[in-house]
Amino acid sequence: MARILAVDDSEQNLMMIELYLRGGEFEVVCAQSGRQGLELCSKQAFDLILLDVVMPGVDGFEVCRRLKANARTAFVPVIFLTAHMGDESDKLQAYEMGAVDYIRKPVQREELVARIKVMLRLEDARSRLERENAGLAASLQEARRALAEVGRRATALESVRSLTENAAGGGVLLLDRQHRVLAADAFTRQCLGDLAVGSALTTAGHAAARLERLLGDGATQAEIALAIGGEQRTVSAHIHDLAGGEQVIVVLRDITALLGLREQIGEREAAPSPGPAVRVPGYAMTGFVGGSARIAELAGLVERLRQNRSTVLIVGESGTGKELIARALHFDGANRHSPFIPIHCGAISPDLIESELFGYEKGAFTGAQQSREGLFSAADGGTIFLDEIAETSMDVQVKLLRVLQMGEIRPVGANQPRLVDVRILAATNRDLLQMVRDGRFREDLYFRLEVVTLPVPALRDRVEDIPVLVAHFIQRANRRHRRDAHPVGGISQAAIARLLAYPWPGNVRELENVIDRAFALGVGDLVQEEDLPAHVIHGQSVLGTTVSRDPGMQIAATATTPPILDLRTLRDQAEREAILQALAGASGDKQLAARALGMSRSTFYRRLKELGL
Repeated sequence: MARILAVDDSEQNLMMIELYLRGGEFEVVCAQSGRQGLELCSKQAFDLILLDVVMPGVDGFEVCRRLKANARTAFVPVIFLTAHMGDESDKLQAYEMGAVDYIRKPVQREELVARIKVMLRLEDARSRLERENAGLAASLQEARRALAEVGRRATALESVRSLTENAAGGGVLLLDRQHRVLAADAFTRQCLGDLAVGSALTTAGHAAARLERLLGDGATQAEIALAIGGEQRTVSAHIHDLAGGEQVIVVLRDITALLGLREQIGEREAAPSPGPAVRVPGYAMTGFVGGSARIAELAGLVERLRQNRSTVLIVGESGTGKELIARALHFDGANRHSPFIPIHCGAISPDLIESELFGYEKGAFTGAQQSREGLFSAADGGTIFLDEIAETSMDVQVKLLRVLQMGEIRPVGANQPRLVDVRILAATNRDLLQMVRDGRFREDLYFRLEVVTLPVPALRDRVEDIPVLVAHFIQRANRRHRRDAHPVGGISQAAIARLLAYPWPGNVRELENVIDRAFALGVGDLVQEEDLPAHVIHGQSVLGTTVSRDPGMQIAATATTPPILDLRTLRDQAEREAILQALAGASGDKQLAARALGMSRSTFYRRLKELGL
């Protein structure tokens, strides 16, 4: 029996869907909001999802985007049911997000059932094909391994034949069982010294004595560094038994030039795969990549904090992964099924942040036509993550202090406070204690937040994690850029050396952007040195800054002139300000803001994403 989730803010529509699908073929589960639908998907498995587009709070497009971003629900078919078709861009956006169908309401029962059956059959066929492909891939891999072994043995046999038949460009030494010289040509004497027939190798000099030790150790090949004609050269020695072990033939060849070429090629070959990441016994932070000692220490602290409700202050530079730490504290803990709501305090207008956090009552201000719960109410029983908390105003800090002390919030326009049970995680890339000294951050709030402080190390302080991170970003970029047929296999040794030498002022986020840039510009089978940005190759930040390796030193700017902004940057800045003003005028209502700007809803949502709003 197929399990179907119907998400719609209209109880009447949900009743109609249940009536249409009632019977033995389908089991229907209903959700009256996008947030409730996401919560059900995190706990249960569904075969298909019917999704309304226009819903308060989290709309259908956002629900679909989150479902497709989650590996657990990425392949569940989504059908949009909406009475608001909008323009063609809305339908195109739905398909781009991964929806399989887009149906106008009201829909007839026969049409709805038929379309659901078609999509379920397609998903079943896709699943079977995926399983068959996995089996074929395993068989192909086994065949390749067998073929490689056959090739290796054939190559070894051919090498012995060619060495014994043709020593052009080298020399041949013939010895008896006691390693006395039976024959030696001019090149061999030039390499090993004066080799008299019948004499032992040990009497001919240091190079011959070293070859004697190799023979005694049972070696079959080796490389010997020695001086020939006043130049430092490297000679290969291949050793083979003849006549049932009664004689030994040693084929010598000057490989100095070959080694130089091999070194140049080696710089363009794949760097060795990174080793396994260090893990705290029995625990690994969800979503966090790294195996250095600093990360193992950080994981140990998260392991001790994840099961309780303590307030935690996460400090670190931008791009180090502070939100990943917050998510690990929540989703790896006992309350993982409760809400987790992140908010960037600097991304919300100061005029809106109070109502966004604490909600407002109907009539509290112009445009407040109905009451709205804030993020603290939505996170009740769960966790709220206040990113860049240093960006909040003194007035908001006072209300945050009240939440931390008493668990109370007061919506804008409300007469009485309300109690909430919310764990607060905060993060900042600034020195809060110095801000307290400067009078820009409340001292009492600082000490309330600093119950436990988790310092996240900068990437330059854990460079041993760079190969692991690069491998992770390459794997993810292969999926994002659809490189299934010709995936990027790794990174060259020369390129990884450049990455290890670069100071990374933008931390892990900058490293991910460098890898994504290489994919965007058409990288080949390996990320090579020329695929990296010029500033990374030269070890200089694109912002004209240098970074000290001393973790106690701050980033020091060396640029003397401000960067020149291009027209695209200026346009984005102007559009960002216009959108923020429209949102403020519409009390945060995105549809009203889009209408005020004369933009279609899909274009408005796309620009919000592109501008980081």
